[in-house]
Amino acid sequence: MKLKHLEIFHAVMLTGTLSGAARLLHLTQPAATQALQSAERQLGYALFARRRNRLEPTAEALALQPEVARLMAQLDAVRRLAEAQRAGRTAPLRVLVVPSLAVVQLPAALRLFRARHAGVPVSLRTLHSREIAQALALREADIGVVYGRVPALGPVPGAPMGLESVPLATGRLVCVSRRRVGRAGTVTLAELAREPLVRIDGRDPLGALLAEEAQRAGLAPEGEIVVQTHHTALVLAEEGFGPAVVDSFTAAAARRADLVVQPLQPEVPVGLYALLSPGPPGPHGRHLALAFAEAFGQALQPPPPRP
Repeated sequence: MKLKHLEIFHAVMLTGTLSGAARLLHLTQPAATQALQSAERQLGYALFARRRNRLEPTAEALALQPEVARLMAQLDAVRRLAEAQRAGRTAPLRVLVVPSLAVVQLPAALRLFRARHAGVPVSLRTLHSREIAQALALREADIGVVYGRVPALGPVPGAPMGLESVPLATGRLVCVSRRRVGRAGTVTLAELAREPLVRIDGRDPLGALLAEEAQRAGLAPEGEIVVQTHHTALVLAEEGFGPAVVDSFTAAAARRADLVVQPLQPEVPVGLYALLSPGPPGPHGRHLALAFAEAFGQALQPPPPRP
């Protein structure tokens, strides 16, 4: 498909009509119709069927749409960069962070980074760890902060080949609850199995890690609430829906001073990593991405004890 074919296809998917697509692309309606017909001739199959003055996508169009949308987003990023360079502006450093770290650690890291690089604009987005790795592999961002496994502070499991992995900090899984679980300062998986646990989805790296630990111990907790993000699990635990197992970095964002935080026993370590986009350096070069990683690593460190 040529670029004009991708553009008309994307515009029709967005607006649902040829007239809407023509307005979006600043074309006349006959020109938009001709572009769509040209795309379908080149492909050899229809992309849309007319239903009550709207164009409904075919099965083939629905299959193409995610990839075309990704390509159009990349094209838009190229255009914005070119316009910024023409105007003498600096393109932003594109940063992706898992949602649970956006509450406490991200503002602290951004404050440190801006103190050292005040003139550099920053674009921030929150995504899950696997989505961040995929976005970086497609060069849709410059750096991402994700969860990974320990003990080996090496490449992040599941990350696409070619991504550079920089260890930032090591934490551990903890139980957060409105009341103490068990009798000790720590809590075992067997004790948690008897509780109405708020659990992170198994497609998340830490959710998968916890599920593997429970399976290894021969446990299968039931009656759970399953959530998508670590911070949602923390909030539900704070609201009394049951204990949740989160990482110690997420637990640092707790709002309630009376929330009980208990490490899992045996200890389950958790790593945080910075992932850097592969290939040639972006408009900022590699050094600014590493500088942001350094600032984030410092933001993850506990404050020094008071004298």
